[in-house]
Amino acid sequence: MLVSSLVCFLAAGNSAFAQQAALPPSSPTTAGTAPSGASTRIVPGSKLFIEPMDGFDTYLSAAILKKKVPVMVVDDRAKADFVMTGGSHVDKAGWAKTIFVSPLPHAEASIAIKDAHSGNLVFAYNVDKSNAARANQSTAEACAKHLKEAIEKK
Repeated sequence: MLVSSLVCFLAAGNSAFAQQAALPPSSPTTAGTAPSGASTRIVPGSKLFIEPMDGFDTYLSAAILKKKVPVMVVDDRAKADFVMTGGSHVDKAGWAKTIFVSPLPHAEASIAIKDAHSGNLVFAYNVDKSNAARANQSTAEACAKHLKEAIEKK
């Protein structure tokens, strides 16, 4: 009886009520989520776990704090919304480059951030710096700067 009354009421043309009734109360409606519930972008305040990267993870953690990236770095992967992976490589200047060009090393790094639950890639960045005085620090800060820009972009 109640169902037939509801159907008659909906058929009468109350489309606003029909649209609300069509959505289950637990369905996510926030921006930045895919239909499956997986995140499509990093929102401020998200929890980020940084995978070990042969010491580069320490530089990334420091750079995230220094650049005031609006994420919370956590030490337990199970608590994280997102997981950062990546690596870095530094080429020290050889004797010829030291004499003729520059004694500073060449550094490159890349990071990828995936949703911890779905595995979807939400951010990736690669940096290549020649003549970097503090190679790992410089590349980590570049990664953090671009991550912050991506998070704050509306």
